Amino acid sequence: MNKHSLQTLHCRDSRSELLDSVSTRRMAINDAQIRFVEPKDGSTATHIFEGYAVRWDSINTYGEKFARGAFTDMIARFESGEKIIHMYYNHGWKNMFDARAAMRIGKYIEIVEDDIGLRVKGEFTPGLSLANDVSAMVKHETVDGLSIAFYPINDIDVEDMGDHIVIKRADLYEISPVDEPSDRSARLNRQAETINNLANERDATDMLTKLGLDQADARHFITKLDSIIGSGGHTAPEPDDDPFAFLDS
Repeated sequence: MNKHSLQTLHCRDSRSELLDSVSTRRMAINDAQIRFVEPKDGSTATHIFEGYAVRWDSINTYGEKFARGAFTDMIARFESGEKIIHMYYNHGWKNMFDARAAMRIGKYIEIVEDDIGLRVKGEFTPGLSLANDVSAMVKHETVDGLSIAFYPINDIDVEDMGDHIVIKRADLYEISPVDEPSDRSARLNRQAETINNLANERDATDMLTKLGLDQADARHFITKLDSIIGSGGHTAPEPDDDPFAFLDS
């Protein structure tokens, strides 16, 4: 991906301004059906897994449903070698504090649309410690979800159905193996080092977006907190209405 392409992105929670428009969507655990592919040649060291990154019958928490055929153009470019779909763990490209977490952990060797959804087959990078760690978690089924990161959708490719929208054409940046939502509280408890490394408002905004806020809400939270601290924890009282104001009219 070249610099010009990166500059067209926008994102709710980003690692840098260059990736400001990539949106992430996570499949529900039961929907992803991620599993290891058993070796067929008798070897014992397989690093290949497969699962569904998108299901046609699923409406995500953002009120989005992907139509079958939405990834046809992307798959054609992928198969021709023109397009690469990256693989990170937990959307690691957004992690600005941990270079290891931001490493790509493998590559996708097959992406197809079938009757169920967007089925992918990925291969973890042999010899890479982070890839080995994620591979072990996937095999042990402690990591069993997939999450997509995609570019902005053109209005012409969206159909409003009232209670949700149908996306008819989409382009992915990456697909991440991700852990379960129940692990979220444990991850939040490990934020002390991240907090200590905060240097400016942008760092704080990035941290808050990783905790679930979008960028606008994160900035609003920081501004509000700054206002509260600046006023000693008390907001200025509203002036009392003047009972004799009518005399000035």
